[in-house]
Amino acid sequence: MQYIKAKFPNSTRSYVYRTEDSVKASDMVVNAKGAKLTVTDETVDMKWVETYGADKVAVVKKCEESEVAHE
Repeated sequence: MQYIKAKFPNSTRSYVYRTEDSVKASDMVVNAKGAKLTVTDETVDMKWVETYGADKVAVVKKCEESEVAHE
């Protein structure tokens, strides 16, 4: 499980998410509600994750190319 920062389109603020997929900056990920986000290259403050609780961090998965092509 890795922790990443991602942001919604047209947003300037990044949020912390966790994922089991291998992702890098500029990859598209999708959250549980189906919203697409873009992975940023910002570093995650693990102290924040420990304080907030790892189980409270939303999970995202890598958006497959076929999902992007259908838009």
